[in-house]
Parts: sequence; structure tokens; C-alpha cells
Amino acid sequence: MVVLERLQYPLRKRLWDLRSAKELPPLKDVMQALQHAYSHNVFQVDIGLYNMLLNQDEDVKLSDFAGLLIDGSTLLVVPSLHLEHLNITQPSIQSEIFALGSSLYEIEITHQPYFDKTDNEIEELFAAGLFPDIRPLLLGEVISKCWTVKYEDVGEALKDIRCLEELSRGKH
Repeated sequence: MVVLERLQYPLRKRLWDLRSAKELPPLKDVMQALQHAYSHNVFQVDIGLYNMLLNQDEDVKLSDFAGLLIDGSTLLVVPSLHLEHLNITQPSIQSEIFALGSSLYEIEITHQPYFDKTDNEIEELFAAGLFPDIRPLLLGEVISKCWTVKYEDVGEALKDIRCLEELSRGKH
């Protein structure tokens, strides 16, 4: 049996509200879920805002594991170009962290990196290591570290986000 939670409102709308208030979205649930999955050699492969849902308690839930990769099984989906590091051809913790960076970017900006570019342009930009400007973003440093694969695991990114949350709370 499949039981689905009733959602309060679309995650995208809540992100706009948080962005206006200059607050960080509730990311720790997603990060902890990903870290748990990776610790068991499970990759979601298609991490994106479209696969994150928000319940009534504002907990973020991961969804759509149709392309799930377990212990090197056959890959059934291809991630969006906006989420794919062209120099990392096989799903791995590094490819997932890169995709996480793009998802964090989308969470803060509310659109994917280079949403206005063609697939060829995205490939060229990412291959050259050119990414959208993230300097003014609350999560900019974390996104940059994800895109440049500076994290060994998602736990390191979560630690940085928790530090940012503490700083944000100290300002209010």
C-alpha cells in the first residue's frame, strides 16, 4: 500500500516567501536523507526541486526514486543537464553533490542554473567550469563547493548550511 501525505502548498511558493524574507529554506531533512542514502551506496540520480515536496510541518521530503541506483545497478534515468557535471560520467557521490549544488541554487533562485540557455550552451559552460554568479546568495559558498566538488560527502555541506542557519538566526 502507498500512503501519500497531503501537502500544504507548493514548495516553489514557499521558497519565494522565504527568499523575500531572506531566510534559508528547511534543507536539513533533504541533506540528512541524501547522506543516509549515500551511506548505503544508494544514489537518487535525479535530485532536483521537482523531486522535493513540502508537508504541513514544512518538512522537505524527497520523492521520485524511479531512477534510483543501488550498488552499481543499471541506470534507468538520465539527469537534467542542469544537474549533471560533464566530467563525472558515472553516478557517484561526486555527481550527486554536483546535482545537490544545482538544486540548492534552484531552491534559492527558484529556477535552474542557466534555465535560459540551450543544452549545448549549458554543456559548454559547465565543461569550461563556468557557473552562474552565486556571490550574492545566502547559500553561495555551499553551492560553489558542490559545483567544484570540494565536499567529500553531503554531511560536510549540511555542516556548512547549519553554520549559515546559526548566523542567520543571530542576525534576527
